[in-house]
Amino acid sequence: MTALPAGDWIQLLTLAGLAGGAGQCMRAIVEIKKAHDVSSTAGGAVTDNIDLKQMAISLVIGAVAGVLAAMALDVSVGQITAQQVLTFMAAGYAGADFIEGFMSRYVPQATPPVTAVAATGAAVTVTAVAGDAAAPGQPNA
Repeated sequence: MTALPAGDWIQLLTLAGLAGGAGQCMRAIVEIKKAHDVSSTAGGAVTDNIDLKQMAISLVIGAVAGVLAAMALDVSVGQITAQQVLTFMAAGYAGADFIEGFMSRYVPQATPPVTAVAATGAAVTVTAVAGDAAAPGQPNA
């Protein structure tokens, strides 16, 4: 990639981030439509099926994917074509899907503790920890 002045970098990365976020918005519209279809058949509100925190995180991930695409391409700030902007949008659309899939597969998820009822009728909370094979209530050796 060619060297750019700082002002050009800011312009390029801002444009790419906005385009990536717009690409992710296209994906969000599809998900909102699905949520609307589910709520109309189930009789609930659309907002019951939409997680706004997850949507905000997805938009940020889409913007980051657009920025990464801009950094990977050799772009002249003075002559950005519509095809390059669409590339940033596509990166936001597909990149967010890729990054979220990667995160859900390789980043460990917090598992809630499992509550079991012992033979005496008392509730015992069991939390599984990797490498911890001791039975509940028994000290590790």
